[in-house]
Amino acid sequence: MLVALLISARIISSLSLPSDDGFDLVFVQALWRHGDRAAQYPYKNDQFVEEDWKIIGSGIGQLTYKGVKQQIQLGEAIRQRYIESGFLSQGFDPEMIKFRSTNRNRTILSAEANFLGMYPNEGAVTLPVTVPDDYSKDCVNNVMCKCQRRSKLQNMAKNLEEYKNIVEHPKVNSLFSKLSEHTGEVINADNFWRIPDTLRCEKQNFPCEFEKKTPWYSEGLLDELEVLNTKINRFTSGLYTSKSENGVDVGKEIQKLRSGPLVSEIFERMKNKLDCQVGGGRASRLGCSETVQKMKYYAYSSHDMTLYALLNALGIEDLTSSEIGGWPSYASSLFIELLLRQSDRTPYFRVIYRNPSSSNEFLNITPLIPNCHGSSFCLLEAFEEIYNKFKIDLPISEYCHVTDDLS
Repeated sequence: MLVALLISARIISSLSLPSDDGFDLVFVQALWRHGDRAAQYPYKNDQFVEEDWKIIGSGIGQLTYKGVKQQIQLGEAIRQRYIESGFLSQGFDPEMIKFRSTNRNRTILSAEANFLGMYPNEGAVTLPVTVPDDYSKDCVNNVMCKCQRRSKLQNMAKNLEEYKNIVEHPKVNSLFSKLSEHTGEVINADNFWRIPDTLRCEKQNFPCEFEKKTPWYSEGLLDELEVLNTKINRFTSGLYTSKSENGVDVGKEIQKLRSGPLVSEIFERMKNKLDCQVGGGRASRLGCSETVQKMKYYAYSSHDMTLYALLNALGIEDLTSSEIGGWPSYASSLFIELLLRQSDRTPYFRVIYRNPSSSNEFLNITPLIPNCHGSSFCLLEAFEEIYNKFKIDLPISEYCHVTDDLS
């Protein structure tokens, strides 16, 4: 079913922008994963060092030159879709286009490279990108922000049988022991992800030297690591089927904390934009700020887990199941388009996905969203249902301290 719908989505993607299909495009919100980066946490016995990564980028954990190029290419594709079509202005307008990035060099640089692809002739324009000062408190764009409630839920999840059946399996324990011997440090379920991530990064960026410096590596081993990594990543994302012993739906609560703030911000921004439409009543127009009225494009420069959390909220997390560790690939992107049907100005949305590791096309994946029931254009009410499912009624900084109900 998924394959069939993706084939259908590929056909839909060849169509022009919505104005030709009985809809007017009103607003676009984009979210992408940064481009290719160096390994973040090399293991103790790793033969690749900081200087190796500086040759092809800025160092450990930073964007590589390849990653910069990927984001420039994504920006060029965005230019073709939204600027050359006439939706966005030919010259950069800081009131029309906004960027937000996490406080990490690789996402900030990705936003800048993306902008360069969108507007290659703007010269020395300073990109107006919003960057929260404290990465650990950015719970909208960073799903691993500091959150006591989520940490407690993740610890509770470790007592679930479905979790223990995977990470405590004798074959997995044997694998952890083997990796500990090779890496020179104790590997367990919590830090295991670093090993496939490091091996993958090194193999892709140093193909000629990698096997000499990593004699214990094999393709079969990496495949085994990736299968386990995908399973653990799904657990980290809250994809559990069982509840805790005290009846708490641990998985649902984890998903809510990881995606709720972002989904809420995206939906509320769409609602604010609708308040600015000419067809609205007086009350709606009074709720329209000049900033929202002029803005047509809002982009998040982010991470794999954030993009995955949004896919999870939409109910289409399996879209990336074949990608690295189950996460979206580098420079993968989502575009949530807000539309008005021309006949009666009813609001709709659609979700577009681009994964450069498999295709440079913009795919309309809206039919895959369960709430949209196979439709290529989906009533905004369906997104509101998702919003209501994941919204958090308290400020996230307060909700993260609420733990008494989990006892």
